[in-house]
Amino acid sequence: MTSDRVLLTAGMLVLVGLLYLLMLKGWRSRQRRQGDLPQPPTPPSTPGEAVVPATAGLFVGTTFADDWLDRVAVHDLAHRAAGWLVVATDGVHVEREGLPDLYLPFDAVDRVFLGDALAGKVVGRQGLLLLDWRLGSRLLTSGFRADDSARHLSLAEAISARLPDRLGAP
Repeated sequence: MTSDRVLLTAGMLVLVGLLYLLMLKGWRSRQRRQGDLPQPPTPPSTPGEAVVPATAGLFVGTTFADDWLDRVAVHDLAHRAAGWLVVATDGVHVEREGLPDLYLPFDAVDRVFLGDALAGKVVGRQGLLLLDWRLGSRLLTSGFRADDSARHLSLAEAISARLPDRLGAP
């Protein structure tokens, strides 16, 4: 009986290992398909003055705007990380723990809105601050969940007030 359990345990470990390798292969294939995306904008050496102080929270990740489940696997945009969102005079700065900071100049941001879900993170009503922004020719959506969700509306208003007027733009 003991040898049966050892074989069953070994078989399960092999199966789990194979599943992990298949997931890794899929993720690397996704990275190759998305290899044409340019690097996100580099944060300026001297950031603009903070309009809204740093808000602690969780950077949820980035997806393609037309599919809220299709993560962007390149440039560390898919990875969740604790961090801080700062609305500054030059754009939105997302300082992420353990990952490069994400800088979105206002002219790259199309819209900001509150939502419920983004790529594996589903929360209550208006529990995420979502930003649609352009990287090259692609429209992406990045999500941030503040520790104090009551701050989402004020962050969205501060960002919206600084977006360029796109009336008449295609």
